[in-house]
Amino acid sequence: METDPHRWIHALRVSHDALLAQVADLTPAQLQQGSYCRDWDVAQVLSHLGSGAEIALVGLERVLGHREPLNREEFPLIWDRWNALAPEGKATEMVVWDRRHVSVLQALDDKTLKSLRMNLFGMDLDAVHIVGLRLGEHAVHSWDVAVSFNPAAEVLPSSVELLVDRIPYIAGRLAKPEKASAKTQIKIKTSHPDRQFLLSIGDGVALSKDVEGPVDGYLELTSAALLRLVYGRLDPVHTPPGTNTKGSANLDELREIFAGF
Repeated sequence: METDPHRWIHALRVSHDALLAQVADLTPAQLQQGSYCRDWDVAQVLSHLGSGAEIALVGLERVLGHREPLNREEFPLIWDRWNALAPEGKATEMVVWDRRHVSVLQALDDKTLKSLRMNLFGMDLDAVHIVGLRLGEHAVHSWDVAVSFNPAAEVLPSSVELLVDRIPYIAGRLAKPEKASAKTQIKIKTSHPDRQFLLSIGDGVALSKDVEGPVDGYLELTSAALLRLVYGRLDPVHTPPGTNTKGSANLDELREIFAGF
């Protein structure tokens, strides 16, 4: 996985700029249109991204200031404020907080980034993993908005290029192994960029870069499509041409295992 935090921050900035360009053109009616994210309209997705930016920024500033970290009990207070905003307010405030967060990250020097550590949900994260978590959320939810107006939209290549190597890290956390009909081993080949993974489904679900050994099935797709599959966003309508399966690799079942949120 890419270890230079500046590359992750740059990719987050690109995702931020692309989202803001799209939000600037949305009408009040479009903000209340349904998004790809189930049960949320576009404004609610933007609210989620905005509250996430606020939480990330406040947490970062406390760590940088050697103060007590943000705790989970403070999250609902932030969420309640965002939920109370009108659709236009959700969009406007998202722009403000997302820009603030990215700008603070971009201003951090090498020494600060190298020493940066944050405990989040019981995980001790360095700068790359801190920004990686945010980039994953930002890239996927930005797609939730973009695809609502353009069925051919895809996750930005600059995000996919980095996030593809985080997929093994998140796959086990998001999977529902109880949805599998049988234990199986599936070899996955992706393009743009090219990667190979081994998906092991049994009592749990694991995605590994160790692809040696016997397999029961094969799945070939783009890296962006694999990212969306793991996040529960690869329905038949949004599955790109050239996606191929063989043997035990059943996309319908994989969609059940990675049902998303």
